[in-house]
Amino acid sequence: MPLDLLGKILALLCALMWAGAVILFKLAGDSIRPLALNLYKNALTVILLLPVLPLLGIPLAPSGIPLRYWLAVAASGVLGIAVADTMFFTCLNRLGAGMTAIVDCLYAPFVMTAAWLALGEHPRLEQVGGAALVIAAVLVAAYRKNGERPTRQVVVGVLFGVGAMGIMALSIVLMRPALEDLHVFWVTELRMLAALLALLVLFAAQSGRRNLLAPLWRKGSRHFAFWGAIFGNLISMTLWIAAFKFTSVNSAAVLNQTNTVFVVVLAAVFLRDRFSLRRLLATALGVAGSLLVLLG
Repeated sequence: MPLDLLGKILALLCALMWAGAVILFKLAGDSIRPLALNLYKNALTVILLLPVLPLLGIPLAPSGIPLRYWLAVAASGVLGIAVADTMFFTCLNRLGAGMTAIVDCLYAPFVMTAAWLALGEHPRLEQVGGAALVIAAVLVAAYRKNGERPTRQVVVGVLFGVGAMGIMALSIVLMRPALEDLHVFWVTELRMLAALLALLVLFAAQSGRRNLLAPLWRKGSRHFAFWGAIFGNLISMTLWIAAFKFTSVNSAAVLNQTNTVFVVVLAAVFLRDRFSLRRLLATALGVAGSLLVLLG
């Protein structure tokens, strides 16, 4: 199988796995705070993945890797996992899975902007138009009618989602040059370890730490968090990094963005998320804008 085709298949599988994980994380997030949930999913992934590296013959500390690659992958983990995922969980708790999926469409314009600022890749007119469509999608989704979520809850949720997507885009730009010569599982583990250390520092600074972890011992919450971590971290993140390794950034990102459709459909089925015409319009605008950005 050609490596480019393999990368595209992995990107599509990543989108499906992540969509399922979002539903599980929303169910877990009803009782588990974002920081505790992020800490749990990363600790679990590090523990499960650590023994895999020696079994695959991958050294934990390979020689010959430039220091800049170590720093780039570690920084990508701290920003893209410790910070961005905590903000994403906050957005998910406040907006629900359906609306969060629409805000998630900002991922593509932010990747475009980060590539422009950091790599000098100037956006084309159709890409700018696509970014405008995504912004319109977020505004349509965030529009509030009487009886819906309070304005403050929606605004704060959207701001957390915007911040999460922006930081995630930055983490991709930081990591991308290091992927050419490094093993996918090693990159995944280093990102997780760096994020875990950062999360432990943040957690240590919190008051009432025992109360933050208490919901993890409840049967329902723990199971949702466990399987969310397996699908969203261990499987989805490995597929995500492998897709960027084997195919172009744009191809992987386009197929990753199909998670928006998957999440909206799964949220309507499993979470009874209200699927209005306005939500449908916002989803269509978001997906169309993302595709324009990535294919332009």
